[in-house]
Amino acid sequence: MGRAFGVGELSRQGTLIVLGLLALFPLYFSLVNSFKTPVQYAQNPLNLPPSLGPGAANYARAWSQIGLPTFNSLLITLVSVLLLVMVSALTAYAFALMDFRGKSALFAAVFILLLVPDFLTLIPLYVQIKKLTLPSNYLAVILPYIAAGQAFSILVFRTFFAQIPKELLEAARIDGAGHGQMFTRIVLPLSVPILVSVGIIRFVPIWNDFLLPSLLLDERHRTLTMALVKFQGSAESYTAPDFGALMAAYVLAALPLLVIFAFLMRYYIQGLTSGAVKA
Repeated sequence: MGRAFGVGELSRQGTLIVLGLLALFPLYFSLVNSFKTPVQYAQNPLNLPPSLGPGAANYARAWSQIGLPTFNSLLITLVSVLLLVMVSALTAYAFALMDFRGKSALFAAVFILLLVPDFLTLIPLYVQIKKLTLPSNYLAVILPYIAAGQAFSILVFRTFFAQIPKELLEAARIDGAGHGQMFTRIVLPLSVPILVSVGIIRFVPIWNDFLLPSLLLDERHRTLTMALVKFQGSAESYTAPDFGALMAAYVLAALPLLVIFAFLMRYYIQGLTSGAVKA
């Protein structure tokens, strides 16, 4: 029986290792080919580069194409996520820890928004933005990103805030603390893991979004995804991409996500295992 358990455990570990390697393969493919010339890429795209010499030129060319768009994407994504988390946390606090007329009906309306697929709202959203005559800059996409993530974030934060011990809040209220002080000094410090988790969950789709920025942003404010698509070669120019520089651009595009996960992974795991995201 002990042997069977050992074989089963070994099988599970082996499966996880294989799945992990498969998940890392795209990063490996992009990284090794970012140091190759087009000829070396055509010969064998899977082997290690014979030298790292072409890498400097590939990364220099890639950065010349995606440098400003990377800054634009960072600005749009960070501002959108920070404002989204702040607004949804305030709303969730009201739903979880305050009593007011119509609270249940309003929360039910927020929950219903989760049942509406995103693609059904794309055309109405585009028409509404055009009617608001928003400029074709960062604001045109930041406001929709903030609104689009509210329903999910409010639901998660409300579930977590409702689990905070009522005795702790009552003690603060007896000491004269108002809702603003309880929110900033008690609720937020206790909610850092779930705030980070929701922030990362919303960060990834905003960072990777192509459709909305391509519809609303001008050339000066284009995002990283728009620059990558243009770098690949557009249908108008019929150009073939330099795969070494293109892979270097992919690696540079993935770096911000890797850095964020490296520094915030501990809080992200805590938030996922706290039970709040189960809702």
